[in-house]
Amino acid sequence: MGLQEAWREAVAFHGCRCPALAIGTRATAYIMEQFGLGPAGPYDVVCTAESFSCAIDAIQAVLGCTIGNGKLRVQSKRRMAFRFCDTRTDRSIYLALRPWLRDRPGLTEKLLTMPLEKLFQVTEGNEVPEKAPNCILSSACEVRNPRPPRRPVELPSDDLYPQDGDRDW
Repeated sequence: MGLQEAWREAVAFHGCRCPALAIGTRATAYIMEQFGLGPAGPYDVVCTAESFSCAIDAIQAVLGCTIGNGKLRVQSKRRMAFRFCDTRTDRSIYLALRPWLRDRPGLTEKLLTMPLEKLFQVTEGNEVPEKAPNCILSSACEVRNPRPPRRPVELPSDDLYPQDGDRDW
């Protein structure tokens, strides 16, 4: 998936075009290229984002990393930085936004076209972020993330309304 297609998906998911979404889109397009990911998921990528921002929507839309599937962890460090890990190879790439950026007119378009080296400081390493645990697995998630199914909690019977006709509504 190229940058333009990733941008379209991110905007459709997020609902607007903003600088932080452009930053997230650039990060995901770079990661797809570096990890050799094809146009169709699901991907074996885990992301740790170091701030809550619109960039996270690009990561969710393009890579499919979400809090719900355990492939996205968000830490409140107030830094625009991301660690992506390819769990197939344990390859890890850390992208930190360079500090010169300030919001101004035309910034979104500039972020989408500038060289990546001017946008991010890129560090590569083999440190693998631990996948966030899932609470409930759907049948689709169990295929990608095989874990023993959790036994549902059995609730006590409702003795207040033993028969449907006794209810007030």
